[in-house]
Amino acid sequence: MTFIKKLSTLLTISVAMFGLSACSDKEAEKAGDKVEQTVKDAGNVAEGVGDKVSELKEDASKAIEAAGEKVDEMKKEASKVIEETGEKVDEIKKDASKVIDNTGEKLSDIKESVSNQFSEMKKDAGFAIDDACEKAKEGVDTKKDDC
Repeated sequence: MTFIKKLSTLLTISVAMFGLSACSDKEAEKAGDKVEQTVKDAGNVAEGVGDKVSELKEDASKAIEAAGEKVDEMKKEASKVIEETGEKVDEIKKDASKVIDNTGEKLSDIKESVSNQFSEMKKDAGFAIDDACEKAKEGVDTKKDDC
């Protein structure tokens, strides 16, 4: 915007000078020279503005390219992190599966052990009841053989 304001100000001043020159008693040739010089100056200003716009476009293009490269790098890093996370999740799943299998085996072993112990306890209880019955029969004269 600054360049456009400067250009419009320069053109306004030039037109005003041309008007004053035309009204004076000087020759028309001098007025034409002034107009010509003003047009050259305006052209130089416009060329400077064009150069500045080209520079800005080039800088913006470089910034966009750099941003694109940075985004590509970020995508690659994110992809690596996702892949590594997936691998770690797979390892955790395998480990959890092993733990579950081991736990199942241990529970099965415990169940079998408890079952065996209860069987032994039942046998022992049965023997104890038979022994108690035999002792009770001895204390009481009974002719029955079974308890």
